[in-house]
Amino acid sequence: MKTKLKIVCTLTFLALSGQVFAQSAPSAVTGVTASGVGEEISVEWDAISSDPIAYYRVYYSGESILDNNGLYDDFEVTEGDETTLTFLPPLGMDMLYVAVIGVAQNGLESEFFIDEAIVDTTTAVAPLPVIAPPPPSVPEAPKPPKSSQPPVIDTPPPAQNGGATAKLLKGSVLTPESIRIEFSASMTVDSAEAPKSLKIEAPGGKKLQIKKITIEAKTITITTEIQERGTVYNVQFSEPFAGRAGQPLDRDDRSVLVTGHANGKDPVAIAPPPSVRVADPMAPPDLQDITIVPELQANGGYTVTLQWTIDNTPGDLYGIVAYQTRDGQNFGQPNLLPIDIGGVQLADVTPGFFGIYLQTVNTYGYVSPGVFQYVNLPMYIPGYGFYGDLTFGSMNAGDDVAFEDVDETEGASAFAKATTDKEVHLTTLDAITDTTVTQPLEGVDHSAAFDASTLKINWRLVTLIASVVTVLAIVIVGYIALTSKRSGSME
Repeated sequence: MKTKLKIVCTLTFLALSGQVFAQSAPSAVTGVTASGVGEEISVEWDAISSDPIAYYRVYYSGESILDNNGLYDDFEVTEGDETTLTFLPPLGMDMLYVAVIGVAQNGLESEFFIDEAIVDTTTAVAPLPVIAPPPPSVPEAPKPPKSSQPPVIDTPPPAQNGGATAKLLKGSVLTPESIRIEFSASMTVDSAEAPKSLKIEAPGGKKLQIKKITIEAKTITITTEIQERGTVYNVQFSEPFAGRAGQPLDRDDRSVLVTGHANGKDPVAIAPPPSVRVADPMAPPDLQDITIVPELQANGGYTVTLQWTIDNTPGDLYGIVAYQTRDGQNFGQPNLLPIDIGGVQLADVTPGFFGIYLQTVNTYGYVSPGVFQYVNLPMYIPGYGFYGDLTFGSMNAGDDVAFEDVDETEGASAFAKATTDKEVHLTTLDAITDTTVTQPLEGVDHSAAFDASTLKINWRLVTLIASVVTVLAIVIVGYIALTSKRSGSME
């Protein structure tokens, strides 16, 4: 199949001081000669001196390229600006016509052919038969006299077109969504097998999606999803990709590294693998990510839900110890909870200060420093609203306090915080009351978080309630008096 060479000359115009300059294509290549060297064709030509040359293209055909308006069968590419090239000719061509063009560093090419070389492949590359020596005689079984072994003619397989293997020469990124790969031979592949014979991987094994593959002689253009800017991709080919003349894919030169286009999308940060906790028999870890969520009940009390996470990957933790308090200093009896739960729920917690001190205990009997979570629960009065501030907080073993206020005007809906999407295994606990026996814990005092103002008498509330009661009493007495008067007049 003939291909016609199309030369495109790109002009770049620069407006400087009222003058216009245009880049010119490199001059035509002259002095082209070709000769046979063993089974290969060696081509030489004169260097182009008018422009800095990036590389040369050596075109060949079974018919004259000059007499057929630039039609050719295939071409080879030099690695740089060298002026010689040796390649294996195609089979079935007795006469080979060769012409050369130069490609400048600015991308412009020679506009036309003016010189052509001709080589006779039948005399230049004909392989010679190899005559192997006769095999040695076997002493144990002597042959009859006057017999001889004929010579064995060992003829090597015919040379393959364009080289023994199809080598991947280079790869380059054209746009954020296209990559160009150049091979040493014209390539082909079964379209049904192509998707599983080509892959593009980023570090970590992440695949770059391939949308389309276009094969044009020795050039394969790959259309991809948008590349990540600056990411290094490994473009890997495998069988059944092969040369059109039957050359197998080279065993070593079948992959290339390319860097994502500068106009590609931002790289996606790869999260580091989670660290694995190392068990320390004398220092078990505390619970993590603890949240405390109160929810108002119809009876004026609260349902308090606590959730947490704990890493028990080493399997050294046995359980969780929970202490409740209403003043941050005196605690109820400890509750031992299973280690595999994700939280607890306490119902009918009365308004006021409520805190819970949580520790983990390991299989060696050691406990963690502990984490203290608390909440100030305001009183809710129907018809009036909430009195006091809803305050959440936590304290660590060093008595550092962190708290967060919630606007009470948002009503009961402010108490419901969003929980995690994943299902959490919760257990229930009975909340301590005013009658629960409590006592201080040795070395544990979180009274700094206690808000004594919640225990003070609210005289404003007392006055309001008294006023309401007085008004109701007057209304009731007036209603009774009015009813009695009507009854008397009717008699």
